[in-house]
Amino acid sequence: KGWLLKFKGFFSYPLVWSTGKIFNSYQGIKEGFSNLGDAQREEQITQLEGKLRQLAVDQNQLSSCLEENERIKKLLGSPLPPQWHFLEARVIGQGEQMKIDKGQREGVVEGMMIISENILLGRIVSVEENFSLVEKVNSPNVKIPVIVKKPGQASVQARGLLLGQYKDKLFLDRVLQGEQIQKGDLVITSGEENWLPDLLIGQIEEVLPKTAELYQTARVSALLDYQKLRIVFVVIK
Repeated sequence: KGWLLKFKGFFSYPLVWSTGKIFNSYQGIKEGFSNLGDAQREEQITQLEGKLRQLAVDQNQLSSCLEENERIKKLLGSPLPPQWHFLEARVIGQGEQMKIDKGQREGVVEGMMIISENILLGRIVSVEENFSLVEKVNSPNVKIPVIVKKPGQASVQARGLLLGQYKDKLFLDRVLQGEQIQKGDLVITSGEENWLPDLLIGQIEEVLPKTAELYQTARVSALLDYQKLRIVFVVIK
């Protein structure tokens, strides 16, 4: 992680310097024009506007580098197995499925998981040369074996099956009546049925009233707004 912090420090100073230079260049435009003729003034304006545009581009690139550094730092700081490897991908489409800009060319294959930090977003269901489609965890087609834990505790409170319902809505089913679940509990992958283990999915929003049924059910809220995601990570094992 040390190289990430050095990387961030390296880019922080140029970003401040770039912003200051844009302002100073603008001040120089105002102070210098009074001594120029019309033709010279127009030429100088054109040249300086070009420089200002380039400085703005440079500043944006530096900002992007800092954002990428922060994403990687969060990923490395997450409690994920050290043997896992990750491929950063940009979200280029949203709908019933998520479209990412990585595909066969980068070694992506069907079944790979998509995460953000240690939160499961979905699983790749279709791969082309330069993009892939991800079935998100809130898809009605998705059923994920899960465990339920209280925040900050290692012990398992319950086991169940998480069902997707679209619009960031999730439903917890198949929890035995004798197991204790409540609002605020975390829902985490159990690692069964080819899903990676110990990935967060959501948090219990409401435990539904008990009935004569064998199982308890609960509404689960997603930990992220899937529609707002721009960058995700493919887990390469």
